[in-house]
Amino acid sequence: MMLDIGNLYYAYRNRSVLNGIDLKLDKGGLLTLLGRNGAGKSTLLNCIAGLLKPQSGRIMLDGRPVQDMSARQMAKITAYVPQYPPQTYRYTMLEYTVLGRAARLGMMQKPDAADYERARQALDVLGIARLADHIYMDASGGERQLANIAKALVQEPQLILFDEPTSALDYGNAAKTLRLIADLSEQGYTVVMTTHNPEHPLLLHGRCPNSQTAILDGSGHLKAGNTAEIVNEENLRQLYQVGLKLVDVPGQRHKACTLSGL
Repeated sequence: MMLDIGNLYYAYRNRSVLNGIDLKLDKGGLLTLLGRNGAGKSTLLNCIAGLLKPQSGRIMLDGRPVQDMSARQMAKITAYVPQYPPQTYRYTMLEYTVLGRAARLGMMQKPDAADYERARQALDVLGIARLADHIYMDASGGERQLANIAKALVQEPQLILFDEPTSALDYGNAAKTLRLIADLSEQGYTVVMTTHNPEHPLLLHGRCPNSQTAILDGSGHLKAGNTAEIVNEENLRQLYQVGLKLVDVPGQRHKACTLSGL
């Protein structure tokens, strides 16, 4: 079991955000977390990543309690791609990406040629190898987001947490990122991704029929299961409070989500 969460509670300023969360994800599993703005999706990812300490409950990563792991130990297992690309020094895109190797290097050890080659390959996978020598802070928000994904890849984690990975991306790069996430799952990585868009779990399910979706409601409760069972019209209408319909896509294995009207 890669991820095992039991009876997890987290409150912020006396407001209950996560209310008795139970969630299990096998190694190589793919989970999409749906929820409205402010529902607590990012909070849950931050708890998994060890960045927030819940009031009670357990979070186990590969059989080990998160609270017993150092930051370095966490970095060898888990990579976190935040929703908002961080502000940083004037590294080049390549230098920024190779920072993902930090957990794999010894004390005072510098990245070597092999580390930089891994970073170049990751930038190439994301389609931004041409920007390797460009300054990270001068890049667009979408380009920086892609660099953050590349940085996570060179970290060589077992679990990758993506918080709204397509939020700053155009349609083409968003599709490329979803394709990469499906690829990572098929390669054996465990992936958890948050999104507002119900199309995303449907598209991923077309590639990865064992993928799961979890819906976090406004009261901090979680409903999880196979995407085909969880992403249905009733659950989506309750979640978003608008009329939504799921329609078959001719020639495709997945359904599409559309508004029933405005």
